[in-house]
Amino acid sequence: MEIQGYNFEEFTSFRGKFSSKISLGKIGGFGFSTGFFHRNNLKGSVGLKLFYDKDKKAVGFKFLDSPEEGMVKLKPRQTGGYISAISFLGKYDIDPKKYTGRYDPKEIMDEKLGKIFIIELKEQKDDKN
Repeated sequence: MEIQGYNFEEFTSFRGKFSSKISLGKIGGFGFSTGFFHRNNLKGSVGLKLFYDKDKKAVGFKFLDSPEEGMVKLKPRQTGGYISAISFLGKYDIDPKKYTGRYDPKEIMDEKLGKIFIIELKEQKDDKN
């Protein structure tokens, strides 16, 4: 709507979820926020493949619209989605308690794999000192 030279768009989504985050929980699962799902049009995803870069402690997520061998099933939630990653974390000796937190994912486009989202795990500081 135009008001005295301004072209305003009315905002009505006060209960909307717009934060685009991937989180790692203490018990070994990755959570994907509702905002992350909405922003990246992932509603139809059935699973994903995981990748790991040991040197950078980076986790890659490739979301899939149809089942593929080697994928982990995505569990939809009211607040986004979730996967259990206990075997992934165990294989790479990642202690989820050390890296628990919310991460801002980077999006990259790979020639072979397509769109991949990446987070770099950061060791959490213990504030109890």
